[in-house]
Amino acid sequence: MIRQVGQKVFGGVNSLVGFSVARYVLAIGIFVGVVVFGFVSMRSLGVDLLPSTNIPVVTISTSYSGASPTSVDEEVTQVIESAVAQVPDVTSISSTSNTGSSRVTLQLEDGTDQNAAANQVASLVSGATRQLPEGAGNPSVRTFNPNAQAILEFGVSGGTASQADVYDYVENQLVPTLQRVEGVADVELSGGSQRSVEVLLDPNRLSAYGLTPQSVANAISGSNVRSSIGTVTRGGNSLTYTTNARLTSLNDIANVILDASKGVRVADVASVKDSSTATGVTRVNGLPVVLVSIQQTSGSNAVAVVDGVKALISQTRLPAGYNVTYSNDTTGPIRASIESTTHELWVTALVVAVVTLLFLGRLNTALTVIAAIPISLAAAPILYKLMGFTFNQVSLLALIVAIGIVVDDSIVVAENVERYRAMGFDRIQAVLRGASEVFSAVAAASLSLLAVLIPVSFMGGIVGEYVKQFALGLAAAVLLSWLEALLFLTVRMAYTPDAAPLTWRDVPRVLGRLPGAMRWGLASVRTWWFWVLAAGLLAVLWTRTENRLLLLTALLLPVLLGVARYLWGVLLAVLEALTLTLHGLTDRLLVGVREAYVRSLDSALNASAGVLLIAAAFLVATVLLVVPRMNFTFTPATDSGTLRAGLRLPSGLSLNTRNELVSRMEGYFLGRPEVQSVQTSVTGNGTSLNITLKPKTEREDTATLTGTYQQALRGMFSDVPDVRANIFSGGGFRGQGNSQSLTLVASNYDLLKQRAATAVNVLEQQPGVLSASSSLDNTTLENQFVPNPGLLAQSGLTASTVAQALGTYGSGSSGGNVEMGGVTSPIRVELDPQYLRDDQSLLSLPIYSPSLQSSVTVGQLGSIVQASTPTSVQRTNRLYSLNLSIEPDPASQLTGTQLQDQLTAALTRAGVIDNLVTVGKADRNSAFALGSRVGSLGLQAFALSLLLVYLVMGAQFNSFRYPLYLLLPVPFAVAGAYWMMFLAGSTLDIFGVLGFLLLIGLSAKNAIIYLEFVVEKMQELPLRDALLEASRLRFRPIVMTTLTVLVISIPLLLNRGSGSEFGKSLSIVIVGGISVSALMTFYVVPAAFSLFERGRALRPAQREAVQREAGASAPASPPTAAPAPGA
Repeated sequence: MIRQVGQKVFGGVNSLVGFSVARYVLAIGIFVGVVVFGFVSMRSLGVDLLPSTNIPVVTISTSYSGASPTSVDEEVTQVIESAVAQVPDVTSISSTSNTGSSRVTLQLEDGTDQNAAANQVASLVSGATRQLPEGAGNPSVRTFNPNAQAILEFGVSGGTASQADVYDYVENQLVPTLQRVEGVADVELSGGSQRSVEVLLDPNRLSAYGLTPQSVANAISGSNVRSSIGTVTRGGNSLTYTTNARLTSLNDIANVILDASKGVRVADVASVKDSSTATGVTRVNGLPVVLVSIQQTSGSNAVAVVDGVKALISQTRLPAGYNVTYSNDTTGPIRASIESTTHELWVTALVVAVVTLLFLGRLNTALTVIAAIPISLAAAPILYKLMGFTFNQVSLLALIVAIGIVVDDSIVVAENVERYRAMGFDRIQAVLRGASEVFSAVAAASLSLLAVLIPVSFMGGIVGEYVKQFALGLAAAVLLSWLEALLFLTVRMAYTPDAAPLTWRDVPRVLGRLPGAMRWGLASVRTWWFWVLAAGLLAVLWTRTENRLLLLTALLLPVLLGVARYLWGVLLAVLEALTLTLHGLTDRLLVGVREAYVRSLDSALNASAGVLLIAAAFLVATVLLVVPRMNFTFTPATDSGTLRAGLRLPSGLSLNTRNELVSRMEGYFLGRPEVQSVQTSVTGNGTSLNITLKPKTEREDTATLTGTYQQALRGMFSDVPDVRANIFSGGGFRGQGNSQSLTLVASNYDLLKQRAATAVNVLEQQPGVLSASSSLDNTTLENQFVPNPGLLAQSGLTASTVAQALGTYGSGSSGGNVEMGGVTSPIRVELDPQYLRDDQSLLSLPIYSPSLQSSVTVGQLGSIVQASTPTSVQRTNRLYSLNLSIEPDPASQLTGTQLQDQLTAALTRAGVIDNLVTVGKADRNSAFALGSRVGSLGLQAFALSLLLVYLVMGAQFNSFRYPLYLLLPVPFAVAGAYWMMFLAGSTLDIFGVLGFLLLIGLSAKNAIIYLEFVVEKMQELPLRDALLEASRLRFRPIVMTTLTVLVISIPLLLNRGSGSEFGKSLSIVIVGGISVSALMTFYVVPAAFSLFERGRALRPAQREAVQREAGASAPASPPTAAPAPGA
């Protein structure tokens, strides 16, 4: 067979095409292997909503037990900030000081080695540790983990059981089990009551024995030690020594010696008791719960992790009365979005298949071309697996776009092969001639796309991560589609037997084939495959049903096979007859349009300069009227199905009062029909509600609901002064939602606090703003002890000693941990509450002075001043910062950039922003900052891609002129996309930028198909005739490839499911750009080529010489019929 095919290889046949047709078994094996590996890779890929991004961030966390946010800021945070200020490659320093803790965050330049930076930061922080106050913990330096946010949260309620018992069960039994689930990195608990041991001090007894509160805490900690002493080697044997002094009971703690000389024990100055501590309230759907938060490991599949956790919980036998309620499943929107996008993928493939059938007409040819879709797409999952990517909105969009592109190469090849078949060539020679003729055009078109996609995939940062997954996935599919069209489609078309086309007249004959089909079914019992199929059917029936009588249906297998063959034959006959009918209508319409186009082009060539002037005017109008009005954002506003609500409360409210107020809001949401779950958290620092809505198809969109909720909440607290409810979209779902933020910075914290309330009031009065809140809304009353330096000097005490004593009296000190009954509980040393009823009680507390050998009261050392203080202090780049959260009005047409500019101007007019209080630099990886960079980054990538495509085309045609004609449709495609986005009222986002990059290769692709044929025909015909002949012969493939690209946008435009917002701008850009670029290819490219190439066209004598030379090398005889494979 190889010899027979080889004998048919004539002059002009591409060697690769000839080799694949000759060695068809090798070609089949290669591409089948690619499909198999693609399927295996697809099954093992993770699933996420968007690409994971590696943000180089280092954090420094420091504890300072009992200290207020302002004290933590002044004594800890600013010390750490000063120490790390000189770390190289730092783009910003931000910090948050809370009660008892400090967190400093360093954001580094993209590409910075996080581990090396963390080591340098740790060294600098270690040197600054001695500047920290006594009582501050050792700073902890860590790199940022993007998976540190919970992917699943659920509440465990215990019915009649106490919250302490529920907490103990979850912490000691459920959590260890959950940590064994594959992909679970950490499990955190909140809410409920945590068991602890309280050492309640009697201040009078402490004074009598000459002890301080801190000395009690130190004594308990010092008596509760287990540490290694070292290793001693004796006689070749190594012995390890440890110190084991563990406290294991309340009695052990009570008997700890405080003063050996006097025999004073803890029990002499304090009472020790087992207790439970509740620092807040957590509820799910109104029920008190212990909230469990699950975090995933880096690179794991979030959906698989959540499924594993839920499967484990369903198999766990909970104690009687215990119940689990899921309150925040971040994979819900991921599942819905990926499911919606996958549906778009199938619909797109179906539409492309229909278009292919209508244009090619022959069912076997059309199916051969359609087979290129799954074959070409198989390359993308393989690359995703090798690169560590996941299935997400970006990578799946690449597959959707690929469907319309990968089939283009096959269409061009198949259409040219069918043209040779119509000229009388047999299958193999038609394939060899047709594929070889368009080989260079298909190669140039594919290389132009690859020249766009591969280089831009090297962009850095978060934007680069999005572009990389899209570009590389599409590039893999495009590369394989090129190889498939020339090396495997040719094999299928060369060796697929021709079937006589069936018309409606043949359908009755096919309907009469039932007896023959039944005979075939009965005869199949003599084949081996029948018995394999029967055994498989029996196995399925045996395992899937309990009714053994159904096993008898296996006896009907021959009949079922006959009926199935008959129905399949009827279906194919009807489909082919229908296809031929529709193809005939399409073909007649296409021929009429083609001839009208050729006539109009003939007229247009008489006024080539006029055509170019009109086109230039279109570009000028676009630049002047549309481009300045285009707005940018990073990702589109999405409906994540989650909301975040909270209360702005006055200072000094107790936990119970906060709980009562938030219960009103909680009850309102639980009564809404579209709400699925409400997760409530009430702490001393604030209140928050995470609301999860029902699926998108069962409710209004989130933006509309947010406006409805805000109106309802405004009147809910009219009876409580200074209480304001706020609601924002995107609560609990990593980064999703429409909320925006604005940061103000100042060196004077008091000035920033003064302007916070004014800023919120100004923002809420602006059009386009639904609600606003500030990071200083949550405040609390703080009793500040102001020591008198003279009195301190007389007592012989220092301010630090007094602060430690008051800290232990007030918030308590840690005495380590105690393990009782297998449960580890913290030990808290604090003042017995009966001695701390009010401020006067605190002033009456004694503090022992060693220099005076007696005690003095707190009131003898200073006074107490009450002040309102924030629950946290924030700083940005070593300036105090105020974060303003804004929820845009869904009815507003303002973009994020426009709204930010409007709000900044309003705050400036109101005097909030001036030379003392300024707008802080946005986080370079925030949505706003990324959106601001989308335009400039997109322009840079576009210019680079344009240059590379020009170089590739120049190399293809060995000319510096021809690429200019080929790229001529590109600016018009961009202009068409801009007009389409303007008319649709769309904002350009990162997905739209990806569409603009694609336009370079896609719009040049049609020009290549056309101009490559023109250059060839110029050797035989005058320039004008070559242009018209190429227009006539290339009209059909250009229309087909244009339609296949356009139809991929239809599902994206019409989809209203979850996550549909991501593909909208991409589809709009493709529709507008490709439509205009096709028109430009039909008219502007011929007009420009005619106008500027007239002087370079061959003279008649030159063409005759070229034709004589070509005739001398042409094949001597017409082709003959090819033998069947294996002959």
